[in-house]
Amino acid sequence: MLSATPLRRLSQATATAALGFAMLAAIGNPAQAVNFKTFNISGNFAPASEDGSVGLPVNLANASFNGSYTVDVDQLPASSSFVNLTNWTINLVKDNTIVRTLSKNLAGNTAYIQENILAFSDAGLLTGKNKNLYSLEIDFDSNFTGTGSTNNGKFLDNSNLGNVQSSGITAVGFVKSEPAPEP
Repeated sequence: MLSATPLRRLSQATATAALGFAMLAAIGNPAQAVNFKTFNISGNFAPASEDGSVGLPVNLANASFNGSYTVDVDQLPASSSFVNLTNWTINLVKDNTIVRTLSKNLAGNTAYIQENILAFSDAGLLTGKNKNLYSLEIDFDSNFTGTGSTNNGKFLDNSNLGNVQSSGITAVGFVKSEPAPEP
């Protein structure tokens, strides 16, 4: 007949071995590393919005934008899947005044890179009578990895905040994205 002490030792040894194998398995398949890089972005909008635009798109004619975003560059260039940005702040500026900000810190804001499109969006107030949806979408050359310049993009707006309608499109005149200086 087996005594209780050797059985307890056998259980402890089995548990220790199982834990050791689990740890070895985890080491054999380490978590994927990330390579975050921050980019500065700046650009300007076309001299006029698309015909029929009202509100913010009209106000952004001849305006500019600037800010920064952070992304895992090891996931770039992005294929048909989305590579989410981990941090971003984009200021839409007219006459040296910030008109609107797109930021990770604001509810409803999202940002991503898909193929060669860098997009910053706000869908923060899609409740009740308030319908708010606008985005800055910039089309870079293929194989975009965070650095580049283009004159292809647009600011899209379809908002209804209470009784104030804002909708339409303003084209991007020029934009440049480059790595932020290392601290």
